[in-house]
Amino acid sequence: MSPITFVAHTYNLMGTIRWTERRPSLERFFRLHRPDVLCVQELSPEASELIIGTLPEMRRVDDPLDAWTNEGNIFWNVDLFDAVEHGTFDINILKRSRFLFWVRLLVEGTGSTILVANAHFDWIDNTKELTDRINVRVEQAELTVEALDALAGDDEPVLFMGDLNDDSHPVTVLREAGFADSFRALGRVPVPTHPTPPMKSEYPPRTHDWMLHRGPIRPLLTAVIDAYVGDLPGSDHRPVATTYRIEAPERLGGFE
Repeated sequence: MSPITFVAHTYNLMGTIRWTERRPSLERFFRLHRPDVLCVQELSPEASELIIGTLPEMRRVDDPLDAWTNEGNIFWNVDLFDAVEHGTFDINILKRSRFLFWVRLLVEGTGSTILVANAHFDWIDNTKELTDRINVRVEQAELTVEALDALAGDDEPVLFMGDLNDDSHPVTVLREAGFADSFRALGRVPVPTHPTPPMKSEYPPRTHDWMLHRGPIRPLLTAVIDAYVGDLPGSDHRPVATTYRIEAPERLGGFE
């Protein structure tokens, strides 16, 4: 099997806040950057319509569970992938409409699959965290690892990405479970992804959005992208984009 190369993005779309103003920036971003796999958080029906309208080669999970429409979803390029199965896991996110979303994709022409998962961990100003002084995202990362361990097949490439609302302990949990983030795997310093100027936040800029991988897959390039029309960005988060390569088992030496 020849190496398979594709581009994946993670993007928190900010729901419908200032939707009419932000829409041109989002449309321009997708028209220019055209992901093959896209994990989104804070999704809305309006954003889904924009993505499919701008990228007609993309499909998304169509499921009656409302969270797939109004929280998170995974899009894929039908020229490269077919969906085999999908589902959700409860990873104890305090906002009960949020889950670990996952889809297994068949790589066209290979008979091989890749597992893609997406999540939006809780924001730091949640009641439990403020009261108990416990980082709830650590448990959410641990439950994510348990779910992906249960789902992934032997030697199946796994991608996990999303808005983790953290740049420390949850990422460490994932790394200790064998996941490599796209920044460190390429010897890069993580770049802040939130907030996107000129959006305001009472907190300093931090890397909240991550792309992690495990198994027979390697990142070739990774970048945090600015997406503006005029002075307004597409979201208060900056998207992360990574080019990945999947290779045949006999060529797996050196993968992170």
